[in-house]
Amino acid sequence: MLSITCFGILLTLILCLPILGLFLAGYSLPTHLTIFSIPTEPGEASISWLTVGLLAVLITIVLTPPIWRFVHCPSTNKRQSIGHVRFPWWGWIAIFWVAGSWLLAWARFPWFEPWQPHTFPLLWFGYIFTMNVLTFQRSGHCFLFDHPRLLGHLFLLSAGFWWTFEYLNQFVKNWHYVNLPETSDFEYILHTSIAFSTVLPAVLSTYEWLGTFPRLTRPFEHWHVLSWMNDQSTGWLFFSLGCIGLGMIGIWPTILFPLLWLCPLCLVLGIQFIQKKRTCVHELAQGDWRPVIISALASLVCGFWWELWNGYSLVHWEYTIPYVHALKIFEMPVLGYAGYLPFGILCLAVTEEVLEYRRNHPSTTASQIRRHNEL
Repeated sequence: MLSITCFGILLTLILCLPILGLFLAGYSLPTHLTIFSIPTEPGEASISWLTVGLLAVLITIVLTPPIWRFVHCPSTNKRQSIGHVRFPWWGWIAIFWVAGSWLLAWARFPWFEPWQPHTFPLLWFGYIFTMNVLTFQRSGHCFLFDHPRLLGHLFLLSAGFWWTFEYLNQFVKNWHYVNLPETSDFEYILHTSIAFSTVLPAVLSTYEWLGTFPRLTRPFEHWHVLSWMNDQSTGWLFFSLGCIGLGMIGIWPTILFPLLWLCPLCLVLGIQFIQKKRTCVHELAQGDWRPVIISALASLVCGFWWELWNGYSLVHWEYTIPYVHALKIFEMPVLGYAGYLPFGILCLAVTEEVLEYRRNHPSTTASQIRRHNEL
């Protein structure tokens, strides 16, 4: 099947399965349920310390092995970078761009008032530019120079990609937006789509940058072998779990809201497995955990900046998460940051599926790391 066909199947399942769950549970559809809608009314936030404790233990169990592996992996005397180049002059433009955008986002200059609601894209265009600068400075390669067309496609793909999460959020109501300006429907969709277009480029640019650190990647190049990741039956298992989970979001959105971040990943991986495509998770069958670990970490890095810059921006989002709405870092409850980990893997998997990123455009930094480790 062509990737565009699989993408259509995936989108149809994401749109329809939560609605099917609602009907099976006897519920009515959320008010104003549409694809191009973002919640502005808060959901219900609550704290259950038992739930917080159990989830904290579960997250700790999952994260302990890779952290232990990283900490206890023997260090090496080999150089720890791929080969620095001189910091480019245009890198300073990126740095001043981010600094200026940050100032504009958090300050309230009267002369900037008409544009105050639209600082999010300014910040993240600057962030993406900066990540490309840092990657180029460490390796001599980056998306901006090596694959500018791919980077442009990432912006286009990203807008639709994040709209699907805004759609799913209408069922779970985990976040809502504050101080949105009153605009026409066209302006509303245009402005939000521009903001959403930065998500995938930010995560993938960070992924490429992190890939230039052998100390970070080397521990996971040869680790636990998961041979079942080459089994097509694994794909049907992932696909089934994703379908069932999305349906159950419509039935029990308050309890199963974490599935919002897991089910789309299961669906994408399931489709890729069924097609027998070689993707990032297939490399786990050879014990190569680098794509999985680095993509998850890249999303977490972006998540930190998303939440930080969101904190004092005029237009921002706030969370209302059931049971675990406690111990916030910026607006996000601390346990919520765990959602960024599968989200990063999903970003890589979607980019692979739709744009064939790693197959037609193998990671420059990853190939250089491999050559560096063989020296």
